[in-house]
Amino acid sequence: MVYEEVILKPGNTISQVSNNYGYNLWDWKKIWAHQGNAHLKELRGKPEHVLAGDKIIIPLPWKITSKTLTAYNKGNGKSTFAIRAKRNGTKGKNLRWVQTVFQDNQPIGTTATFCADACPGDDDDPFYYTTSELVANSGQRNTFFDAPWRNPSPNRTTTWRAVLSLCSVEGLRVSIFESIVWGINFGKNGINTDYMPRPATPYEVAGHLRLLKIGKGQTRSFRAGGWTFRKAPNVY
Repeated sequence: MVYEEVILKPGNTISQVSNNYGYNLWDWKKIWAHQGNAHLKELRGKPEHVLAGDKIIIPLPWKITSKTLTAYNKGNGKSTFAIRAKRNGTKGKNLRWVQTVFQDNQPIGTTATFCADACPGDDDDPFYYTTSELVANSGQRNTFFDAPWRNPSPNRTTTWRAVLSLCSVEGLRVSIFESIVWGINFGKNGINTDYMPRPATPYEVAGHLRLLKIGKGQTRSFRAGGWTFRKAPNVY
């Protein structure tokens, strides 16, 4: 099982930190009893005795529990496909979605063929949903929706592909896990076909990470903003 390493800050409690990463407030015993926290448990004795600076391991058992790609009408004759993906666990403010895309022969505006979504960026954070979007609709923390669209190309089919991941966030460190690939083929004849969601391969995950590491937000690169990216560790 993958996990996140959290350095406790002043005032943090085990239940509060666990809730940030998708657990119910009353599930703190699961975290405290986890083998990855055996040393901390021995050192402090009781969870209420933890101190700022202590490191706690938070297992991340969350999965994408459903993923559907279905026909979708955006209006004005724009027929496409939309993905709806859901994960388990509570909303957890430190759990987010990240997506990178291959836009083939129809990149949007001045964006590159390969892009960290949103393309172009709508803020300087690397996540699909902005913080303000999550404030307006907190359900987007555990539910993902996307319905891309392209004009028919006169030359050939546009092969649009995305890698979508759950991720945990600790400070400016993003740890991805549970990655899927999905997409749409936008036909030059105006007939579009779906590329059904499937698990991402290790090669695709590596490319996904690379795009996040070199990605850009609205005004600057993610690297310039201090963001770092990795696969969530899997030891405990």
